[in-house]
Amino acid sequence: MKQLLQSELIMSTPTEEQLAGWRVFLESAFALIDILDAELQTEREMTLRWYDVLVHLEEAEDGLRMNELAGRILASKSGLTRVVDRMEEEGLVRRERPPGDRRVVQVSITPEGLEALHASRVVHYRSIQQHFLQHLDQRDLTALTRALEKVRDHVRPLRPGRISG
Repeated sequence: MKQLLQSELIMSTPTEEQLAGWRVFLESAFALIDILDAELQTEREMTLRWYDVLVHLEEAEDGLRMNELAGRILASKSGLTRVVDRMEEEGLVRRERPPGDRRVVQVSITPEGLEALHASRVVHYRSIQQHFLQHLDQRDLTALTRALEKVRDHVRPLRPGRISG
């Protein structure tokens, strides 16, 4: 039994190079999220989470059910109802109950939400360019995208409460 556990540990122990790659990825991802969020808040009084919600609502012509929205956003679905409450108070989204199913809550972007999203998009794209894209040449970007697509395709269906696609 002890031998089996030891061999499992050896098989599952990442190499130094693998751990270094993991740490660089994790540090970069968290730092980028923090930086993009801070810049959106400073320049547009928009959080990255709000921005993400608005992007998904913009893409959905007729809005999204709350559970669909929860499955698509990048951040945790925890607290999404409070996020949507605040966004509705700010006039960025509206919630409605469709006539056919009163149990469903449909969330849609408002004209004010679209305006805020478009203004924030300028900041967001500039931040992506400044903090990510300008540090990668086309070969780097192609290789990174190819590599991370493999990881994303594996982890996407494993995230609790997510809708694939």
